[in-house]
Amino acid sequence: TSLEASPGRVAGLPPVRAVAVGKGYMLALTQDDRVFAWGGNAAGQLAQGHLHPVALPVPVTFPERIAAVAAGASHALALTSAGDVLAWGSNNRGQLGSDAVKFSTKPMPVALPERAQAIAAGMYFSLALGNSGAVYAWGWNHLGQLATGDREDRVTPTVVPGLAKVHAIAAGQAHAAALA
Repeated sequence: TSLEASPGRVAGLPPVRAVAVGKGYMLALTQDDRVFAWGGNAAGQLAQGHLHPVALPVPVTFPERIAAVAAGASHALALTSAGDVLAWGSNNRGQLGSDAVKFSTKPMPVALPERAQAIAAGMYFSLALGNSGAVYAWGWNHLGQLATGDREDRVTPTVVPGLAKVHAIAAGQAHAAALA
């Protein structure tokens, strides 16, 4: 591999409307609601059904159109146009919303109590903004980034207490923010 010192166009991508960057991998959401992935893939974060890195963008297969993508260190999220959340990649802290697998090389549904309107991914944790304005958090909570009042990891989505009528969410490496 070589390093690029200046911006350049990524070959093989149709027009893109959003990107998400994880640790050594990238996701692109195209204008026609498709997702492409490339880069490192040690935990299946490219959603290709294998663990091999991919140098050029490859399409990710979803059952429906995708409205948004988010990338954590080695896990990723997608929000479908219907408001469902899908997750794949590493699950070492429960960031996929389930304790059933160690990692997933294919998108798997996250069981939320309502449809979502936005998603965000931190290093090892995930967030979803429900249509009601409630925020749901799951995964790594060592530094209290899930805002649940403790430091216990959550393997399933948990409503963040004290937040209502939230309009936007964001996640950093080990912290999160909400716009209410």
